[in-house]
Amino acid sequence: MKRDKSLIIWAGIVTMLVVISCGHKHASNRTSAAPEIAYFCPMDSMINEAKSGHCTVCGMNLIKNPNYTGEELIEVVITSTGDTLVN
Repeated sequence: MKRDKSLIIWAGIVTMLVVISCGHKHASNRTSAAPEIAYFCPMDSMINEAKSGHCTVCGMNLIKNPNYTGEELIEVVITSTGDTLVN
């Protein structure tokens, strides 16, 4: 009898969690990005791409940047040894 009560309680908790999580939608926070970024994720500020597609973090569609100027994004990396790499 005690085991049946525990099972019912756990089943109720799991059901509530499923119901709550299924209704979750991301809020679009970002509406634009820097002019050199062609496409961006409205939810994840670190996701910026040169072409359309999906966010690698949340899976949302990338949005075309209204501020895009067409200039190429240049990536500069400074290594731990002090070397500068330009992509």
